[in-house]
Amino acid sequence: MLSAVKSIREVGMRQAAMARIIHAHPARQTVETMQALIARAGRGNLDVSLALAALVAVLEHPTHISYDARAELYVAANELAAAEVSYILLEGAAHEGNEPDDAPRPVLPNGPPMPLGARKSAARTRDRAVLTHLIHDPNMQVVEVLLGNPNLVEADLLIMAAKRPADRRVLQRIANHPRWSQSRRVRVALALNPDCPLPLACRLCLDFRDSDLRGVARNAGSPPLLRGHATRLLERRS
Repeated sequence: MLSAVKSIREVGMRQAAMARIIHAHPARQTVETMQALIARAGRGNLDVSLALAALVAVLEHPTHISYDARAELYVAANELAAAEVSYILLEGAAHEGNEPDDAPRPVLPNGPPMPLGARKSAARTRDRAVLTHLIHDPNMQVVEVLLGNPNLVEADLLIMAAKRPADRRVLQRIANHPRWSQSRRVRVALALNPDCPLPLACRLCLDFRDSDLRGVARNAGSPPLLRGHATRLLERRS
């Protein structure tokens, strides 16, 4: 699995190659390969990190892996007592989020309420005062524009990722974003957010540093299953 994808630097092609590998081999063999890859995580190996990122992306999108293939992998993981693989194969419940918030909102504190179109336009700005306010906008269309703004910085994403209560769609979009999914601090903030879908949080943990995993394992606000998952990942590395 690692050798087949490590030479592919384009993200989309790497994910496609990972999906082909998952479908091409017997489920039991694939689970054992996943176990071996996961055991090598968290050590600063770029090839391992890229392979795990591709694996997470494939498992996060139902279109990349068939239901039958996922089910076969899950059965094989349970037979092998590979809980660290079983959890990342879970699919989160469909979550449409709240109804779109199209109500006018200000783009600056104490500013006049602005319609959705104006807020989407403002989300492309370089103005830090506007961006600092707009990262709290609940509308997904505004969020999409914001995430593509090159003037957004990691500190902004950490606020968005840690927001409570949070719209799960926003957390999922951040986790799958080509730029922000590369940030370790953002991934950790997402996993520690109690509103993060459990399967996604389990996948995000795969390449965490040992210190990050210990933080998840000890975090009273995290679901027991996630804390146990973090503990098992640490044990696999020892």
